[in-house]
Parts: sequence; structure tokens; C-alpha cells
Amino acid sequence: MEYLPILFTKRNYEFSLNTEFKIKSSPEKLTLLLEPLVFHFLCILNGSQQSDDFFNRLYKTIGENVDVNKDCEYLGNYFKIDPEQLVIPVQCFHSISTKLNKHYTIDNLILWIQSIQSKSILESYHYIKNQDDIPAFVLFDLMLRNPQYKEEFILQKDIWFHNLKPFALQRLGQTAILKSIVDNLVYYSIMFEISCLRDIIDLSFKFFKSSRTGVHVQLGDEYINEMIWNIAFYSSKYRDIEFPMVANAQETLVTHLTSIDKLSLKGYMGITTVISHVSRGKAERLLKVAERKFDLHNATSKEMVSYYIAQLCLADTPEEVVQVFNVATKKYDHSSKLWLVFIRRLNMLGLLDVARAKMILNKLISSKVSITSDMITELLRPVKDLFVFEDMIQSVDSKTSMLFLNKYIQLLYSHDSTVPVKKFRWDEETIEPDKKVSNIDDYVVTILQKHQTISIYHIGLILEGQAKRKAVSQVFQLYKSKLLDKQLSPNKQCLGALISAAYHDGEAEAWNGLVTAQAAIHEFQQHVRTNELGLIPSENLWKKYITLLDKYQQMSELSKIIKWWEDLNYNPSKRLLLTLLAALPIEISERHIKHHESANSSHDWQWPSINEFKGFIVNRNTA
Repeated sequence: MEYLPILFTKRNYEFSLNTEFKIKSSPEKLTLLLEPLVFHFLCILNGSQQSDDFFNRLYKTIGENVDVNKDCEYLGNYFKIDPEQLVIPVQCFHSISTKLNKHYTIDNLILWIQSIQSKSILESYHYIKNQDDIPAFVLFDLMLRNPQYKEEFILQKDIWFHNLKPFALQRLGQTAILKSIVDNLVYYSIMFEISCLRDIIDLSFKFFKSSRTGVHVQLGDEYINEMIWNIAFYSSKYRDIEFPMVANAQETLVTHLTSIDKLSLKGYMGITTVISHVSRGKAERLLKVAERKFDLHNATSKEMVSYYIAQLCLADTPEEVVQVFNVATKKYDHSSKLWLVFIRRLNMLGLLDVARAKMILNKLISSKVSITSDMITELLRPVKDLFVFEDMIQSVDSKTSMLFLNKYIQLLYSHDSTVPVKKFRWDEETIEPDKKVSNIDDYVVTILQKHQTISIYHIGLILEGQAKRKAVSQVFQLYKSKLLDKQLSPNKQCLGALISAAYHDGEAEAWNGLVTAQAAIHEFQQHVRTNELGLIPSENLWKKYITLLDKYQQMSELSKIIKWWEDLNYNPSKRLLLTLLAALPIEISERHIKHHESANSSHDWQWPSINEFKGFIVNRNTA
């Protein structure tokens, strides 16, 4: 089933389908035939005639001459296809069902097909959630999808936890797909719910290794080392992630190695990269241990790329970053990962301006490096102007230009309600150079629906744009229709936009009898972590929340924040502490400052002095 997306993208091109198969009489082997059977059903429904050969061969081997006319009529009407095309395929389906003693019906087949053809994970699950004995390949299809919302990730995680045995039994000799599922869950756990990461790893590996589960899947030390590295690389995408949790997940992986000596150079570099965000000193010591332990002269190219990436993460001056990168690219100048980490380091050090971004983009194009979406995201961070954007997008090919779409949407909202639009690859129809877009929201939704699945990221992008234009009612309407009504969780961007809109006008009607300020506060408290699950806001989001509470004099909510931070083990900066203290009554703030050392859970915070606090108040009032 993993090849279906490739097949559908090549509908207008010549391609060849494999119609060979092997039959073995055991139920387990016969069960495996269901997947190619449904695959070729889908091919027929999408206009392929090559699958006829598969079904003719299969019918000669196991087919039974039974009357399937009613089923073919039913199936044909459902999918708008000639029933005559379905006679042999349906007979093959019934033959396998009979031999397996499963009593699968055409309704079962339709639901499997609908699930596989669905655009989203939630829609896919909708078709099969009430079915018993779902074939593993249908669940495999669902598990290998990219979740667009937190709820979709949580659903995948739960399906994985509850179906580990059938998944493993279906792929005992083929672990690649099991590894892909674990990798997919790890990637999206880091994106959506980092607190699930350790459990995903521990439960999966313990199950596969346990003698009590009835299955034994050997994923291998090489895969574990690769996973340790992948976790480091995936998490490097996010600036405000909880790196101690990432480190705990890596530590768990190390315990599943056959011995500690099996930790490879790449594994060491993965741990070093993560630890560099927690303790630079510890990371430097670990790097030196690895340098003594391994012969770098005989390391593979992938191992050496990971080594230089770890060095880039430890470099904290512009000169060090450039020096490490120059040494690395003398040998590995085609490594996309090296280039990406280099660009990220420039961004984090505040060195990536428009001129440098253009220069790096041109260098990437000329050096034939594979340009990824993450690279484009980083290179476009300093771009604030549509004219600069247009200049940069004109230098890339049409395929790469599609990676510019999200930034384009962001820039559109920086303009007024109408904006000149040039012809880009994502435009639904040819747009004259001087044509104006009168409704940015409709235009953005149109191009997103045409070219991408709308995700929580895109909803956050639109909400943020509307909040910048102070379109308060539109922000709350969109939030309600796309998230609240569908019981989907926001991301940090969505909450930030909601709070910004409420700050501009907190008295407008929102929903359920709440005004916008009340609704924004409720949503923040609903989705920010209080114990194990939920968002950990960035410093900027905490600041927005505090200033909203301050503006509308929500003193009881303001007074809960210090305890909230303590419960989360959150370490606020001095600037954020000052923002909170300035919002509280002065006598309470001064009492906190004077007695902060006696608060066991907050002794590491960067508490300001009384004089610093008073100076902050004066500067705020005169600003």
C-alpha cells in the first residue's frame, strides 16, 4: 500500500505493475494475499488495466466459480465503475475469504478501500473503527501517514500500542515497515507531544524483545543507533523543545542495545547534539570521549557528517561555525543535513540576513545539493518583503518553488486586504501580473486545498495573519470552525494568534457566552500542560498570556502562574519573571522577590533584585 501514492501521481504516465505472486497454503501466508488483492482493486478503480493480469492468474490458482453478480453491481454502483470489470476480482476476494474462514463481505472490502483512499488519518479511521478483525495492511496504511493534527498522532500511537502483535506477526521477516512506523511515531511525537516519546520507544522495543509476547522481532543495534541520531536531528528543528525529555528518550534507546559497547559513533553524536542544548560542558566531554573511542579516519561518510553536525551544534561563535562548516564541506559538500544545520546555526546566532540567505541559496543551486523544505524555511526567515521573496523564488526550479508556499502565505498577511499577485506555480489559474486578491483568506484556503493537506500549521499561519490585521472576529470564527467544533487541539501559533486578537479587543463576542478575552484565556489553560500532556508555551507565548491577563485585570489567574511554572519545572528568564511581577500588585511582587530563596522549586530561577524590578516598572510606565 505504501506504493499507492506513487501510482496515483503517475496516472498520466506509463508505468509497470508487478502482477506476480506466490501462494502458500498456511493461513498466515494466505492472509498476506489480501494486501496485493486490495492494491490491485484500487488500481482498477483508478483506471489501470494491468491489474487484470494479476486477478486472472490468481483466479486460475484459487478462484471458485460462484455467483458474484449482486456484489459486482453493488461495488460498481458504489465506485461508479463497470461491474463486468469486477467479476473475477470479486470471485478472488470471496475465494480468499472462504479459505481463511474470515467471512469477509463486500462491505468490508468497501470500508478498507475507503479507509485507504481517505485524505486524512481521522477520516481513514472513521471507516474501520467499528470493524472487527481489520487486516494489518489497512492499519499499516494508516500508521505510515503523516498526522496533520495532534489528535491524529495520538490515534496512531494508540493503534500501535493496541495492535503490536498483529503488526509484528504480519511482518516477522520484513522489519523495514515496523521500523518505519516507529520512526514515524518518533518524528511526530517530537512535533506534537514530546511526553509520549519515551513510552513509544520503551513499549515498542520491550514488546519486540519479550519472550512472553509470542513474537520476537530483532530490530538490531544499527537501527537503535540510527534512531538515537534521528531523534537528535528531528528535535533540532524546534527551538523551544524540552531537550531533557529528548535526552531521556535517547537514554532509553541505549538500554535496548545488546551492550553499551554497541553505541556507535553516530549514536554518540546524536547524544552529544541533544546534550549540547542542556549542558555545553557535558556535550564537549562526550565529544572528546567519542574522538578517543573511534577511528575517525575509517568512519563512514554518514558517521562523519553526524560528527561535523555535532561540532556545529557546539560552535557558539560565528567564526567557529564557519570554520567547522568549511572543513566539513571540503569532503561532504553535497550533504543536505550539513547545510541545513549550518543555516540553522546562522539563524540562531542572528547572522542570517537577506543578503546571506540569497548567497546561500545561490550556492545550494550551483552545488547541486538536494534542497529540502526545512532549508527553504530557514533561508526565508529573514525575508519580510514580497519583492525580495519574488527575487529568490525566481532563482529556483518549479519543483523547489513549491517549498516557498508557506512563506508566501505569511507575507501575504503582512499587506493590506488586497495585494498584487504574480504568477506562481501554486496559483489555481493564470493570474495577470496586476491582478489584486480582494479576499486573502479565500485565496489562501484555495491554494492550500489544491496543493497541500491543510494542517494545524496552516491554520496557525492563517490565524496569525488575521491577528496581525486585527481581524478579531475572523480569528475567533476560524478557530471555532476549524478546531473547536472538530475537537482538534491548537498549536502554539494558534494560541498566540487567539491571545493577540483578544488583546486587541477582549470584549467582543466569541462563543458559548464568552467574550474574546475569556475564550482566549480558557483555550490557553485548556491546552497548556498542567501535568503530563499538553503544550509547553514558548517564552513569547507566556508573555502574550501574561499581558492579556494584565490588561483585563485577571489577578487570580496571574497569581497561579508561578505555581504553574514550578509544577512544570519551567525555568523562566529574568525578563519573563519581570513581566509577570510587573502585572501583579507591587506588594505581592516584592514579597516574591524577597522570599524567592525559600521557595524550593524556584531556587534556580533568575530572580531580579528589588532595584531591577523598580527600574523595569519605571521603564514600562514611561515607554
